[in-house]
Amino acid sequence: MAVELDLGKIVAIAIVALVGWALIAPQSFEQTFGATVSQLVGQTGTSAGTTTTQTAPTTQTSTAQQTTPTLPKYQLSTVNLYVMDKLNPKAGIPNIEVEVLEVPEVYTESDLEKIASDPMRVVVDEDTQTDSNGLAQFTAGRIFVGQPYLYSVRGQTTAYDVLKVMTIPVPSTEFKIDSYTFPEKIYTYYVGSFSDILPSSPTYSGFDSCDGSTNTCDFNVTGKSGIQYATVDINIGCADAGKALKKPVLVLRYADGYEMPEGSIISIYMTKKTGTDFGIPGTNLADYISTETPIELRGSIYDNGVYYMTVADSGTYTVKITFDADVLTSGKKLELVLDDLGDYRGKDVATRSTGASPAKLTIQTIS
Repeated sequence: MAVELDLGKIVAIAIVALVGWALIAPQSFEQTFGATVSQLVGQTGTSAGTTTTQTAPTTQTSTAQQTTPTLPKYQLSTVNLYVMDKLNPKAGIPNIEVEVLEVPEVYTESDLEKIASDPMRVVVDEDTQTDSNGLAQFTAGRIFVGQPYLYSVRGQTTAYDVLKVMTIPVPSTEFKIDSYTFPEKIYTYYVGSFSDILPSSPTYSGFDSCDGSTNTCDFNVTGKSGIQYATVDINIGCADAGKALKKPVLVLRYADGYEMPEGSIISIYMTKKTGTDFGIPGTNLADYISTETPIELRGSIYDNGVYYMTVADSGTYTVKITFDADVLTSGKKLELVLDDLGDYRGKDVATRSTGASPAKLTIQTIS
């Protein structure tokens, strides 16, 4: 009996045989034909009588990032920076110096102060005097784009110093720029002055005299013994409109060389009588004398972690002192000092200027 074989059946039987071989002895199959079973299955149809197909290779299209070419760092011929009045933001501060200094990659605020106040600092560029609009212009051609610099506003006694690290961005254009004006302005405060600490007609008791023209109170130790009490009203405030006192403080200290014997002062208290509450502690302040620890005065402006006192801040405080006359001797001086920049004769961050002149009440013992 003749067996008729269909060509499609023959092909199908052959394919099944090859797949079986590949599954039973894959290593032998791969050595003979140079293909794995997965490759064999992927290159053939799955049903008999169909045309053998091949999987087309996947075409991977790489999308190039569209980037705007940037120019390398280069120097500018002119850089402009405005220094403005914080209390009158539309007005510039004229006639003050601004320096440009190099900075390390990593720095702290303390590092910036050391750089700006170093007598041996190397200045990249400077404008020794801002114009009437507060414009500082740097024209030495040494300032690079893309590089941070420390811009040091040196206010001396006119305005408070400011330190700010700023970078001119590298232009995203095919053409170099020749000049640049910082859109961000630097703001600072004019240095104010303290109000007279004693009025022309002081209010006091227990002292033999208080003089508003000399800012002194006399305490005569002659004939006194035991515990003695004395009070005097003082003024705390800023005298100048449009100006401020940065980091105002109260410091209790003995005048150098005129220290009172230990135990002479039993207590000192200060209480608000009228006006602004400056946050002076209500505790005994006598312990502040020996260390001259500054007592922070809280003005109405709190800017970047610092209190400022303006003409909006004004108060009268009563100072109450308890003496031990048995210990106290003649010729000694206790000072109540109002000063700025966080300490008695505190210094600014760049110029090391002492800012405002201190207001001082001197309590002196006489005989």
